[in-house]
Amino acid sequence: MRASYQNANIHGGNESTLLRFTTEDGTQACILVDAGDGVDLDSLLADDEYLTAVLLTHAHIDHYRTLARNVRHSAPIYATPATATVLEHALPEARKDNDLGDVSAALDALEPIDDWTSILHDLEVRPVSAGHTPGGAGFVIRFYDEDGGNELLNGERHVLITGDFTTRPCAGFPGLESNYPFDIDTVFLNVSTDDSYTTALNDSIQTILERAYAGSRVVVATSSLTGVQYATLLGHVTAALDRDLPITLVGQAAKLHNGLELDIPGIDTREVFDRPAAVLESGRVTICGPDTPTRGSASRLLGAIEDDPAGVFLQIATGSAETVSNVRCTTRYVELRNHPSAETIDEFVRDLAPRHVVVKHARGETLKRFQRRFDHCFTWGTNDEEIHRFYRDGEWLAPGWIAETTARQIRTSRRDLVQDRPFDADGTLPPVRRGPVDLDAEGIDLDPLENAFSSASKDPYAASDTDATPADIEATATPADTDVETAAADPAVNRGGRDGDGSVEAELLGRLEDIEAKLDSSEETVRARVLTDGDSEQFLRLLERANVDAGDVVEITISRPGTESE
Repeated sequence: MRASYQNANIHGGNESTLLRFTTEDGTQACILVDAGDGVDLDSLLADDEYLTAVLLTHAHIDHYRTLARNVRHSAPIYATPATATVLEHALPEARKDNDLGDVSAALDALEPIDDWTSILHDLEVRPVSAGHTPGGAGFVIRFYDEDGGNELLNGERHVLITGDFTTRPCAGFPGLESNYPFDIDTVFLNVSTDDSYTTALNDSIQTILERAYAGSRVVVATSSLTGVQYATLLGHVTAALDRDLPITLVGQAAKLHNGLELDIPGIDTREVFDRPAAVLESGRVTICGPDTPTRGSASRLLGAIEDDPAGVFLQIATGSAETVSNVRCTTRYVELRNHPSAETIDEFVRDLAPRHVVVKHARGETLKRFQRRFDHCFTWGTNDEEIHRFYRDGEWLAPGWIAETTARQIRTSRRDLVQDRPFDADGTLPPVRRGPVDLDAEGIDLDPLENAFSSASKDPYAASDTDATPADIEATATPADTDVETAAADPAVNRGGRDGDGSVEAELLGRLEDIEAKLDSSEETVRARVLTDGDSEQFLRLLERANVDAGDVVEITISRPGTESE
């Protein structure tokens, strides 16, 4: 068996790769991994070569933009069942704004798989869950070479394609594992990184909850898959907080939610809505798309709240989406890229201990940096479209530019690393399936959310004892407080009151006098939530009913929790 790779779009995103596997009798399989910007199989395949299969790691458009234009030779498009479902909805929608080619041909070629699938007699492929996005996967390619039959596992060789990945789960779909029941010999490693993901995720979740629980109409504009992820996390966060929060998914996000047959607490879906008011209300979170404010449901819903000073329009984008201006509602822009940190990638590669790492989804300085990152494996960080052979005649080949002395040092370092690595030859690979949502594993820091929003937490805006109404006193009184007659009759409890006599009766009567005096005055104390930060106009939302009419001019005394009145 001979194996080689060729970068398919080094001038695009460099996430796409053409792999070639050739048996001893000359039978060849050409496998395209993802079909991002600039992939042109007409220029990559020789006249006597045919496309055997396409592996689609996930349904983000930068990985399938040229998919329909490159389908040919009756080659199947392999994807996880979840990604196949997403693509069935995404391709027809995406062609409204993109030149995607023959979408119907791509959909006809789509073939969901969740187990080992044969490509040639001695060549199989299987998806493995990779986090990053709901349904996202990497692929393991397994081939057999009789020239290596004396080695472990009878000459089986394994290539791992990570695609975009995280080691965190995403909306219940597990992250990419680094422990397999066999050696991973070569890994095609997407090295897109982000160190700020969990911070951006938690800050945006906190903003959504703050404004929704304050009574604002909250619109979250994002991609459909990220919308499904946020709905999943919000539903499980509010369930953990034991506080209801109405959440509506609209448009494409709603279609994906329904297509994936998700069961998320408190989620309502509206694939189509006639009027924005039908999906907007105070205290509701409405998740729509796309992440830009000028198209689709996002544009319609922004138009409905743009003049509402209490409204919130939150964009969750992966890059350079248009921002909002000249509106009265509050706007926020959050960049959220669900990729691992560079340190996580280092740990992943060390745990995996492959012979080869082929750096993908990187260009320029990032590519150069990862070329020098690993000293226990051969690193291929090529920025060309040449064909690079990495396996032939039972041997893994070192890159031609590495001196033999350096190659020996790398092989020795890997042997030392492999000896300390746990190995379970009897283990199995789980199918790519959604499991229970673990908020901590997903990157959610629940403690500050519980402190701020849990129904069991003390309300920092709760009225003081002197602001209590008679009903409040009755509701919170202990049995000793309410049994006034017993207290008055028993000298043992008739001490410590406001006049020094200590009676509970005297304490209650004194509090009632304070309340009556407050009710007799022209002043009324109610709680209010500040909805704007003071950069322009400031708005308050009353949290209690007040005796005021529209147009009244009132004086406000501001008292913050734990401070004196100002």
